[in-house]
Amino acid sequence: MPQKITPIGQATAESRKAQLDRIIATNVARQLTAQDLVLNSMREAILTAALPPGTRLRQEKLAELFGTSRIPVREALRALEYEGLVTSMPRRGFTVTELDADDIEEVYDLRVLLESHAVRLAVPLITDEDLQILEGLYARMVKAPSGDEQLAAREGFYSRLYTITGRPRLVAQISRLRQEIARSLRWPTLQHAPEHHERFFEAIKAGDAEGAAALLASHYRRVAILIRRYLRDASAKDRVTMATADAITDHPTRRRQAK
Repeated sequence: MPQKITPIGQATAESRKAQLDRIIATNVARQLTAQDLVLNSMREAILTAALPPGTRLRQEKLAELFGTSRIPVREALRALEYEGLVTSMPRRGFTVTELDADDIEEVYDLRVLLESHAVRLAVPLITDEDLQILEGLYARMVKAPSGDEQLAAREGFYSRLYTITGRPRLVAQISRLRQEIARSLRWPTLQHAPEHHERFFEAIKAGDAEGAAALLASHYRRVAILIRRYLRDASAKDRVTMATADAITDHPTRRRQAK
């Protein structure tokens, strides 16, 4: 069976609960509507693993947690399902999506196709005003500290670039795929190399659509390989942990005590 994503060094249940409480408190302070409160909080909680893969999401419990009725909870869950962050099963309700290595590779294959296509469409259409906006977003991306701010800045840059295509359906599909894979980009071993973004943007400024598309495709394939390696290492670590636990359980002294 394919190995599911379970980040090495996963936080404890207590720390995840505290993180979820902080996320909710921050969004409550923003005075959002009930649906936006639930949607924004749960999306952030999933992307930061405060709600880890496989977590069952019971609507009545969530409504109690957010102090709302079940209606905004249900609407938020449907939106998250469209984004690929949760899945629903008949009579089982919603759970946080678990992606295995094959799922992630498929997502990256689709991203290579769609985002390369978007780059080829966008570059010939870039105006001086577009380039000025992109330069500002790129500068923000370069200056952003590591972590969520860097990821948000990067999403802003690429989203603005793809919007130039004037193809809302294409942009929406790309956004969904990027959101679906966003959790893996928070792993320390999968941080993006700054030189990739620099070369990519230089190709954009030079009007080299084919060069930019090739750089993007090469980078995404490398990231997919890193994810597979990460999952392989995580699987090996889990096997060692389970073997150690089995050895302790089967220790002769423990067996005698059990009798």
